[in-house]
Amino acid sequence: MVSGVKISDVTYQDIHGTSATEVAVKFDCSSKNPCSGITLQDVKLTYLNQPADASCVNAEGMASGLVEPTSCL
Repeated sequence: MVSGVKISDVTYQDIHGTSATEVAVKFDCSSKNPCSGITLQDVKLTYLNQPADASCVNAEGMASGLVEPTSCL
């Protein structure tokens, strides 16, 4: 299914905590309407006291400051 919603210009800032899943940051965007302008700033998420993972599909943006898991944008 292809989403008709385009997500753009969203900032995630000063988020710290523990993820319930190994992939703490997941941007799974549509190829027809990719996500753009996503910003991660000072985000630190862990999973079972270990660094969590990030997954990006059809998403672009930037990361600044401390960002864990390592940004895939």
